[in-house]
Amino acid sequence: MIKRGKQKKAIILIIVLWVMFFLSVVVLVLGAKNRMNVRLRSLNNESLRMFYLAKEGVNRAIDILVKDDLAYDALSEDWGQKISLEQDSGTVNIQIIDENRFININNVSEEILNNLKTFFPEITVEQVALILKNRPFDLKSEVIDLLALDGTGSAVDQFNQTRLIDLLTTFSNGMLNINTVSEAVLGVIPGMTDSAVQSIIAHRQSNPFVSNDELSAELSLIGLTPAQVSSLIKCVKVNSNAFRILVNAQSKERHIAQSLEVVVGRHDNKLDILLSKEN
Repeated sequence: MIKRGKQKKAIILIIVLWVMFFLSVVVLVLGAKNRMNVRLRSLNNESLRMFYLAKEGVNRAIDILVKDDLAYDALSEDWGQKISLEQDSGTVNIQIIDENRFININNVSEEILNNLKTFFPEITVEQVALILKNRPFDLKSEVIDLLALDGTGSAVDQFNQTRLIDLLTTFSNGMLNINTVSEAVLGVIPGMTDSAVQSIIAHRQSNPFVSNDELSAELSLIGLTPAQVSSLIKCVKVNSNAFRILVNAQSKERHIAQSLEVVVGRHDNKLDILLSKEN
């Protein structure tokens, strides 16, 4: 009887120990879960703060564009400068990009599109025809998707895809801004020589073109031929109607970042949101 009693007590003790062990595990798991939930809430709150900080950056950029002189647009203006703002919660970096410095793939002439082959010889005549047939495009990335799926010629490799994308837009009114357009884009305009391109770039660095009415005369004064002036006037102006706003908000404490990308169309002093997305 005494032996059975000891065995019974031992069994009860073992059961109690196992119960205590499982309860300890449960407490540890619940504690870890609670700590993780607290951390996640903290991270979510921080991400939310960065989101609103990024929105403040977008609003700052929009305010700059609303106050901008509509007569002409140049990289020397306020909108053309990168902006970095320090806040208590973090840092916000703002960049405004002129969409009129790029070729609008939806209304670019066939001649200019064919001239792109100078920089991208991988693009075939058939692919140029395919682009003309399938436009308009909503986003410039759709052009690369189209070429990647095409079987009429060699695919554009990833390096050239990036370079090609950097020259295109779908948001501008189709006119290039002579004050912001890149050297590469100027080079594909019919009749433009390296000398003419360099003359334009050198002139606008210190003296931006400020009048559409006087643009022809000013281009002639810097040495462009009548044929080059005539070709340029068909596709360039001194002002822009679309801008891309890139904003990145970075938290000071937890290194959490939030990026926003907004494309706006400008008509008179009013801005319309054409694209808005989180990156």
